[in-house]
Amino acid sequence: MTYVIYGAPGTGSGIIEAACAELGVGYEARDLDARNDEHRGAGYAAVNPHRKMPALEVGGERITESVAIVLTLDERHPEGRLLPPPASPERAQALRWMLFLATEVYPLVEMIDYPARFVDEGAASTLRERAEAMTRERWRVLEAHVAGEPYLLPSGFCATDLYITKLAVWVDAGWRRQHLPRVSALVEAVRARPALAKVWARHIR
Repeated sequence: MTYVIYGAPGTGSGIIEAACAELGVGYEARDLDARNDEHRGAGYAAVNPHRKMPALEVGGERITESVAIVLTLDERHPEGRLLPPPASPERAQALRWMLFLATEVYPLVEMIDYPARFVDEGAASTLRERAEAMTRERWRVLEAHVAGEPYLLPSGFCATDLYITKLAVWVDAGWRRQHLPRVSALVEAVRARPALAKVWARHIR
């Protein structure tokens, strides 16, 4: 079985590619021209009506929303231990912080990068500044809850670490190292995982 991942280098689709690489399952990265907003066009709307990346296709079924995709991969490949076991305290924490990133941090990235999608031009700089400040506040919350060394959980690596890594590299590296030492150590550990070398070469500069 080969998964098809719709995305582009440098985008959140790297989370899904990394998850597949960790599981050792075959996948095809179907890149869109993100610089020219190909994913916002009518053609891609047939894949994801919300016109955002990533999306996963398998057996004619299409799945959107990165957390839903990670959970689907974990259910299909439980032997890969992408997430801790169902009903365990560790799984609850992994899902807690994955959803925190997806709902409280990820949306702010779009506001920082594309403020004109939300406000008139005159208010764009104010929105960007506020979104940047809120992003840093929320990263500090996560920093205080990194309970493992070097991963999020004391029990070891899980898919939430992939999520943290991909989003953390969008934060200014100097600020991150100064204010988020635990997150920074986590990022370095995840980037060093052998199975992920090719993925990060595509997605992290």
